[in-house]
Amino acid sequence: MRSLPLALFILCAPAGALAQEESMNPLTDWFHEAGYGVFVHYLEGLQNNPESLQSLGRGTSWDECVAEFDTELFAETMVEVRARYVIFTIMQIQRTLIAPNQTFDQISGYAPGEACATRDLIADLAESLNKRGIRLMLYFTGDGPRGDAQAAQAFGWGDPVSDEFVEKWTSVAREYSDRYGERVAGWWVDGCYPWIGYNDENLAVFAAALKAGNPASIVAFNRGVDPSVLSYTPHEDYTCGEQNRFYDMPVSRFIEGEQWHILSYLGDWWGGPGSNYTKRELADYVWDVHQRGGVVSIDVALFRDGSLDRSQIEMLKAVGAMMDEGQAWEPIPPGNVAFRKPSRLLSLDGIRELVPSSQIHYARNGVDGDPATVAQGAHEWPWTYHVDLIDTVAVGRLRVTFGGTYPTHVEIRLSADGQEWTTVLAREDHDGTPLEVTVDPVEARYVRVLSFKPDGPDQPGGQMSVAELEVYE
Repeated sequence: MRSLPLALFILCAPAGALAQEESMNPLTDWFHEAGYGVFVHYLEGLQNNPESLQSLGRGTSWDECVAEFDTELFAETMVEVRARYVIFTIMQIQRTLIAPNQTFDQISGYAPGEACATRDLIADLAESLNKRGIRLMLYFTGDGPRGDAQAAQAFGWGDPVSDEFVEKWTSVAREYSDRYGERVAGWWVDGCYPWIGYNDENLAVFAAALKAGNPASIVAFNRGVDPSVLSYTPHEDYTCGEQNRFYDMPVSRFIEGEQWHILSYLGDWWGGPGSNYTKRELADYVWDVHQRGGVVSIDVALFRDGSLDRSQIEMLKAVGAMMDEGQAWEPIPPGNVAFRKPSRLLSLDGIRELVPSSQIHYARNGVDGDPATVAQGAHEWPWTYHVDLIDTVAVGRLRVTFGGTYPTHVEIRLSADGQEWTTVLAREDHDGTPLEVTVDPVEARYVRVLSFKPDGPDQPGGQMSVAELEVYE
């Protein structure tokens, strides 16, 4: 994250298969069982900036700001939303850190309190959270205090990063790791991009420093925002998973030996208030990811006093309730492999994302098992309904049921890679009845329903609305 930069059930799988997956990295077992947690940004530019909502209108010294944070209030809110872990920022880009660090002061030349807060907020957070059964994880960075001229020069910051910089900067992380030991359960390290010089060799140095005080802590290094969640290096235990929306879904619990994990924001941007999702949409997504073995971290707005945005609390409570009370979903109808799979509203050429035509016409409505709800894109008459089956399957039969409006010229296409598409049905002069096609098995992961006509008003049919897409092997 260049500017501003997150659950307790067992994966529904046979016991033998689960044990085999867990053995790939048992350090992440608790993280997998947690399934969902909260990520917060606590930074000079947010909580101590009077122009920012998160500051509650106050601006003081950084040391005073950190002293005001109420860890008990924050921890009680985490209990309310049933968070199983918290990822909390130590610093980002600037020199302001949330806890004393003698190594940082010695190298940078700053006196105690000028950069590193004199209050040990990490220790206080760990005490408040751990006594409530909530694990504390820490956000650190790979590019260090590059935005502060004095500290950047003292640490030897450069692009690309040098061995000297990595050695000096990781010594700061090592001091924290040694101090907190088992009180810190993991690390999420931003700014470790390959394009600034990070590689397996210097990431090994970083990982060793982070695990110095607690070898069982779990580590992830951020490689940047990719098209989907990807692994990075053998020196991390779980994927950083930075994404700009909650959409991607794990094929299985592990990806190249790393626990699958996604992080994105609930509001309009990192650390912002409000929500881009409905309660049902977010809770269903987190539950579905967990059912497939993944973990979801949700970034929310944190205020100066340790409180959270009330509307976001209500969103997180819905997620927590689902994680505590949800049950495994059975496909509707039985055997339908498209049920509850990731879906999108796209332009006809599949390039652009469309918004729903109203607040009740979300993409997932076309695969929710309920024919009374519909998925429909806005602003364009011809458009495409896209579904990711996640697993590549041998598709043998498809059925599409339309809502109150239907296409007269429609095609259904399949693809294994999202690049090459096979048309398995093409129909003109369609009358709106459900479309069903049986084909010789086609290996496919992606399904698209393309509406070519009507391409405007005053034509038979109407802008396509998809009540249900069903796919069967």
